[in-house]
Amino acid sequence: MTEKSPHQFPPRFRSDVYPFIYPEKFKGSLRDLVTIITGASGAIGQGLAESFAVAGAKLVLTYNNTPPPAALEERCLRFGASSVTFVKCNVAELEGCEALVNEALSTHGRVDILINNAGANGLGPMHTQNPLSFISDLAVNLHGPYFLMRLLLPHFRTQSSGCILNIASRAGTVTMPYSTSYCASKAALINLTACVQKELDVESFRDVHLYSLHPGGIKSAMTLKKYAEESVANLPEQARKWFTNMLDVYNDSPYLNGMVCVALATGVGKDTLRGRYLDVGQDLEDVLAQGETVKASSELYALHATFLGGLKNAGIPEGGYFGRDESWVFPGY
Repeated sequence: MTEKSPHQFPPRFRSDVYPFIYPEKFKGSLRDLVTIITGASGAIGQGLAESFAVAGAKLVLTYNNTPPPAALEERCLRFGASSVTFVKCNVAELEGCEALVNEALSTHGRVDILINNAGANGLGPMHTQNPLSFISDLAVNLHGPYFLMRLLLPHFRTQSSGCILNIASRAGTVTMPYSTSYCASKAALINLTACVQKELDVESFRDVHLYSLHPGGIKSAMTLKKYAEESVANLPEQARKWFTNMLDVYNDSPYLNGMVCVALATGVGKDTLRGRYLDVGQDLEDVLAQGETVKASSELYALHATFLGGLKNAGIPEGGYFGRDESWVFPGY
């Protein structure tokens, strides 16, 4: 029996912090690096803030409607953050993003890490959703990250360093009914990340690295509201069974996402995963151990389309063309 290559084994799947990303391994690893985290009030944002605090970052934490709990600043400082600043910012508006970046730069003189975490998510049929609500979801999930990336990339290019972590979702890689605005905006965010990384790589900015991530299944306030009984009850009757008890699978720790993001920000996966999409539940050590396989395939950890017979999405099919149709003049009846 032929022994399998280690590249044939999938990574272990995780739901909480594990040895490769233990906080003590990264203590002070990002000392004094200015880190903007949007949407810091929620469970995912607080997990990110506390994880980057352990790494010693200077935290610029944003919120919009709900201020972070008072204890968050104390915890972050106790865990090792160099400083903590809260900024009210609606990332859906360009002016708010400009004010945020200007404040961070005027206060600290630089920005080193951007984490686009703020998000909007709802449940319901697309044809009944208020068009303004649909556009609002896109504005938070896609326009906000774009605004902040556009504002900070010139600084990262000048510094020849910087990291952007875009909190996307598994929803951006699959088709889901009744989550259209969320799925569409997260898919766009994943591809935005990949495209911008390609631009940076063409110009050899090797120390400016971007990632898009699924943060795991976390019982955040947004998720709890989306799958609440009253939300599911508003769906067409035949669809309700799909979403009943959906929250039962949301059992991941927010610190899993937080510490994977810290590890990526240190550059541990820069050569393998730059520009790619990662589900934080996949053991990062296992993924990086198969780095050559990942780098050799443009379809691993990326959005892509597949076709019958192995036809490529672009370029000449393997083996060349089997023939070419004769020229035909439209409307040549």
